Amino acid sequence: MNVSEALRRLNGYLQRRGTVDGSGGWTNQYLLDLLTDANNDMYHRVVNYGPEIFQTTSRITYEKDLDSINLTSKLGGTPMAIWYLGSLPKDEDVGPNNMPLQIQMARRTDLDSSYSNNGFGSSTGFSGAVAAGSGAESPATITLTDFSLGFGGLSGVFAYFLGNSLSMRPIPKKDLTLYLRWTPDELSPLTDDSDVLLGGFLPQFHPAIVYKAAISAKSAKGENTQQLVGLYQEIVGQYDSNLKMGCRTRQRQQPNQRNTMRWEY
Repeated sequence: MNVSEALRRLNGYLQRRGTVDGSGGWTNQYLLDLLTDANNDMYHRVVNYGPEIFQTTSRITYEKDLDSINLTSKLGGTPMAIWYLGSLPKDEDVGPNNMPLQIQMARRTDLDSSYSNNGFGSSTGFSGAVAAGSGAESPATITLTDFSLGFGGLSGVFAYFLGNSLSMRPIPKKDLTLYLRWTPDELSPLTDDSDVLLGGFLPQFHPAIVYKAAISAKSAKGENTQQLVGLYQEIVGQYDSNLKMGCRTRQRQQPNQRNTMRWEY
């Protein structure tokens, strides 16, 4: 159900005549805001049972020599769950000659030391007189391990997502193209008539979103909402049993995505 159809139904439930703003006491923008709130309310119910349904893919750049990047600004939203993170050889769409290599996302928050004990090579090695304890009589040789992510070079590389920041350890020495599969923490606002409720998924629950918006509008004016509440509960189901069943049915159409790569709050 798109926004145009949802508004048509909503106007009927509110007995709103015409399309002029203010007709019946509700403006079009106010109704769009109510639909957006109801859409996100249903979305947050759904992701409790089926977050895999709303996976989306993105390609971003992690600039070289940076301690971390703001992932929220890069993606245009905050991830509720990250299902996969990989590095692409080229800044192009995934294809036979541009497949991502997975980067491990450790669950620990000790991001500056955990990678050193997991197969990554020597960090800074000292040799010469200083290392031998002879003071500064002879110059010291310092060998730095070069971290250069590329095709086949991801051994011992880890990523951490803390707050809004994505951190790579060790810090990369060249720009990286990262490929993510993730679930956003909320859906985008409904603004255009062609926008679809719940991102087009689970259409059997789209009418409940319209009922929820109508209930909010009528409640704000102190009008009776008993009939609408009954219609809403009939779709959603007591204790969300219908919602849970709908999500499980939808998930059976997809392979299992619950693996060790998954990160969530």
